[in-house]
Amino acid sequence: MTHPVIRKVQKAGKEQGWIDSDKTLVAAVSGGGDSVALLDALAETYHGRIVVAHLEHGIRGASSVADADFVKELCRDKNLEAVVRSVPVPRQRRRGESMEQAARRIRYQFLEEVRKSFEADWIGVGHNSDDVVETMLLNFLRGTGVSGLCGLLGRRGRIVRPLIHCSRLDLRDFLLEHGQPWREDETNTDTRYLRNKLRLELIPSLVESYNPNFREKMLFLRESLIPCREFLEERGKGASLLLRRNLPLAICAWDLLSLRRLVPSARADMFRYEASDFGLGTLDHRQMERLLGLLSLRQGWRFQWEKTLEIRAGGGFLALLDRKLFDRPPDPPFVLDETKSKTRWGAGTLKWERTGLKKPAFSDFSVVLPDSGKAPVIMSSSAALPQAMLASIPWFYRKCWPTVVFGDKMSWTPFWGRPYEFQETDSFCIRLTYTPDRSVGES
Repeated sequence: MTHPVIRKVQKAGKEQGWIDSDKTLVAAVSGGGDSVALLDALAETYHGRIVVAHLEHGIRGASSVADADFVKELCRDKNLEAVVRSVPVPRQRRRGESMEQAARRIRYQFLEEVRKSFEADWIGVGHNSDDVVETMLLNFLRGTGVSGLCGLLGRRGRIVRPLIHCSRLDLRDFLLEHGQPWREDETNTDTRYLRNKLRLELIPSLVESYNPNFREKMLFLRESLIPCREFLEERGKGASLLLRRNLPLAICAWDLLSLRRLVPSARADMFRYEASDFGLGTLDHRQMERLLGLLSLRQGWRFQWEKTLEIRAGGGFLALLDRKLFDRPPDPPFVLDETKSKTRWGAGTLKWERTGLKKPAFSDFSVVLPDSGKAPVIMSSSAALPQAMLASIPWFYRKCWPTVVFGDKMSWTPFWGRPYEFQETDSFCIRLTYTPDRSVGES
């Protein structure tokens, strides 16, 4: 008779679309009970190749190393390929990032690297139905919308959760019946972590004192909310597709006037969709209310999303950007006194050449101008342009964005400048091309 865990994994596989795949799947195995049960269940249900990935994070010292050794031995016994990597997470934690957040970020980066190296279609992780309930409660306490109240998704892109319908107790029974040992993470009993406090104190209290079927009721609530979440996600995605604009160096940008015409709930859905699309943290209700309130104000404001990422309003646009890139001190003026060359300026590269070709340029980032005989100078737009011309450029671009000046009669600003009316001439011309590079701001 098929074990209940296997039946639930098969159900999840049909819902998530991987059950009939014969492609490579990367199984994230920490050595704990959930991930070891994931590996055993996949071995019985998955038709494709399975590669195990384990990240030794260096947080728990010798215990972490012992987990890695356990996973290596487990894979040898099962004749499975394994990628085991040690990363000192405490030393790679970013400013303002908790240890849990850093470990999660680095872990998923590692899993994606392994997936790409093996050209795998899927990454299987070991979250179970108890994790779903805990996540629902965490999101409720933090202040969330419908999406957060649904907890963990069965599938997000290439990441799948085969154990989503299995309880923690189901999985331990499954392992015991198979005679399969596993490792226990001693930090799972540390109630200084909020998730552990919910798992060990709040949920047992709710089960004992209020409703013995609390977990089942929460999972039923989740199933009821999933269609609502899907509708709101589609509304947010639709708003994003309509309102997104291409601005240089920005991670994303939107038309501000059109965004203001949406009802507040649709604006919130769009921002939640964008957060998911760009892998950003979800804004809690206070942050979302503040952002939505700012939309009704005059332009010129900025809103911190997370770390150095901000939303800024100006020039009729709303832009999600990295302030490290936009707040860099402007580079000093640079004279383009060679016939042909290129230089780094601001967050990009400017190429120029003196040419006899008399055809105009067809790009917002390139131009062909008559050679005035004077060497052009590249400088910040805020220093080069009069106020009347500067007004057409959003305030957050003016210091970091280049303008090329030709004496005192002509200038060219990539993207933001007015199209130059090219007139054929027998004289030599100067062709200029500016290529923005957002990676300049990355640390």
